[in-house]
Amino acid sequence: MFGRRSPGPRPDDSGGLGIGALVQVVTLDHGGEQWADEPIGVIVAPGGVQLGGLQRTWTVAFDEPAYTQDGRGPFERATVLGRQLVPVEPAAVDEA
Repeated sequence: MFGRRSPGPRPDDSGGLGIGALVQVVTLDHGGEQWADEPIGVIVAPGGVQLGGLQRTWTVAFDEPAYTQDGRGPFERATVLGRQLVPVEPAAVDEA
């Protein structure tokens, strides 16, 4: 309405991400924090948009204290790039 456009898809949009989603944090070749043992947690809030609006972040509350690969931590929650988050089925977590 009045010249407004619907927002287009973002470069890092991934299906299944949003508040309440169970996710695993994966390591990327470049960019983003490097997390030890690919922690699992729940998205509890949007983290905002970084780098000129090109990368969405989410705040993740971990199910166990998480550490970075360089030994920092423990973290109960952290802001993580959306492209580092992979949705996890609850049954997969129960089996692990």
